[in-house]
Amino acid sequence: MWTKLMNRPRKRPPKRIAVIDPERCFGAFACSICQAACPVEDCIVEEPDVDGRIVCAVRIDKCIGCGLCVTLGNTTAPQPRDFGCPADYDAIDMHDYEDVVKFVEGDVEGEAVEEVVTAGTPS
Repeated sequence: MWTKLMNRPRKRPPKRIAVIDPERCFGAFACSICQAACPVEDCIVEEPDVDGRIVCAVRIDKCIGCGLCVTLGNTTAPQPRDFGCPADYDAIDMHDYEDVVKFVEGDVEGEAVEEVVTAGTPS
């Protein structure tokens, strides 16, 4: 049985958090490797994208910035690991926490909006 180790509120916001590109995510029902890799309970959730596909999204209020979900071989990952988003999809990158918060709050325009595609919002 898989047990999530982190089920309490985080102590402080991380410097960087994971962001999943819904256009590159293979879909929550078909893959979900990122959810299995994440040590935080309910951090990576399923949400419909603009086309109605169910994809994974990171909740910015839960992510601790560990990078365990990030694509293997991705240079934004903070540490080497053996598990993560499949390289075929490369759907997850780490971004500065403050930039993601600004995007979610609507304070960012232009290219940054396309870079920080979905950061998951609290439900």
